[in-house]
Amino acid sequence: MYSSVKPKLDTFFIINPNSIDIKVLVSIHGYTKADPIPGGCNMEFSLPISPFMLSSYDNDTIMVDAAAAKDPSDINCNSIDKSFVNFYKMYLPERDFDPDTYYMGIINMLTLDKIQDYGEYIPYTGLRMRRMLSAYPGTGAIYVAIAFSSKNTSAYSVYVPTYSYACDPFVEGGCEIMDDFFSQILCASLTFVGLFVCFFGHRFFKTEMFLVGFVTGVVITYILISLMADLNRAALLGASVLSGVCFGSIWLLFWWFYGIPIFAVFLSTLNVGFLFAAIIYHGLPGGLTELELDLNFWTLFIFIMLLTALLLLSMTFLSNILCCAILGAYATVFPMDYYIGSNLRFIIINTVRRAIVPHFNMAVLSPPFQWKGHIYICFHPTFSISPVDAVIAVLWIGLALSGFLVQHYHNRARPPFPPPPRSVRPVYEPRRRYGQITAPIMPVFVAPSERTPLLA
Repeated sequence: MYSSVKPKLDTFFIINPNSIDIKVLVSIHGYTKADPIPGGCNMEFSLPISPFMLSSYDNDTIMVDAAAAKDPSDINCNSIDKSFVNFYKMYLPERDFDPDTYYMGIINMLTLDKIQDYGEYIPYTGLRMRRMLSAYPGTGAIYVAIAFSSKNTSAYSVYVPTYSYACDPFVEGGCEIMDDFFSQILCASLTFVGLFVCFFGHRFFKTEMFLVGFVTGVVITYILISLMADLNRAALLGASVLSGVCFGSIWLLFWWFYGIPIFAVFLSTLNVGFLFAAIIYHGLPGGLTELELDLNFWTLFIFIMLLTALLLLSMTFLSNILCCAILGAYATVFPMDYYIGSNLRFIIINTVRRAIVPHFNMAVLSPPFQWKGHIYICFHPTFSISPVDAVIAVLWIGLALSGFLVQHYHNRARPPFPPPPRSVRPVYEPRRRYGQITAPIMPVFVAPSERTPLLA
């Protein structure tokens, strides 16, 4: 709320219409007459002066809005250049819906000094008073804006913070991403499939070919169907799995008939290239206007994919083992990431969102990453913070390294690739040596002359 200190002073009342007691945080901040008025040039919200912020969310994005600030020298809000607004955010611990955690987060985003210490700047992405962010359901975040005077940057005012968990924590199961049985079964099965591929993928080469083709078909079909039709998650995953089975079978038949190792391994290296490009996109800072254009983004993304694949193809045998280890390890930690409450699974999810969610090119990813001594040090010192993301990341790297070493050890003194069960390539008879060729003895015809006897 905004109130002037001029007579007559405003009076505020707090009423609780509920039948239970609730906690309320009241914070009063005073500003000088030279400071911008937050929400003073409001044209969207219900109150004439709206110093508060609003947040909304869907399955993929979070929208944070604020009303424009008014500079004291611009009484009628004739110009928007006399003040500017910066947005900041601070993540709360993952899957922590405790009220004390929420209030401590709000307190740490109320003043300029604390915002600069604990907050993270949200870059401008084309909308002056709105920021779009990628949603991480179950991970709370506090959002706040600061209005500065363009002429005097020491003059500022802080908006009332808002928050979002990208879900409804007050409803049982409201923060579950996979809320249907089929999705949960499919996610849980990734653990066993991932361990198999990580440690035994190259040894069971034909099974690996099917699984790599299956995963590729699932991702491609999921993206294409999402762009063409509006289906619920269960139906979409079901159609993607069926398509993945067909794609995996086709890729296995390619090896069955032709047996060309470099082409068989190429799809595995492309998948690793896709994962590597997704990691780069996941970690890029927001506000890169060049990558907001889909043409620029997907050109760079595909270039990284192909470059990674071509570099790995230079050592076909080792690259296939390495691809099995990396992809299998990620598939293993993916369900753990979901059930424990980490956010590494969004490496792939954010890339898929970029392909299918409208206007996601304007979204700031800025993923949360829990590490000891990082942003969560802002909370009360008695809080016990577990670096979940760091543990999952280290586990992923450890599984990939151990999977590579185990497979390399098991495949020593073996042929690099098994022979294909059947080949449709033309078969030529082996050449014979010169000494082994025996020509048939042909009778020699001698022309008669005067010396030829009449009777033989």
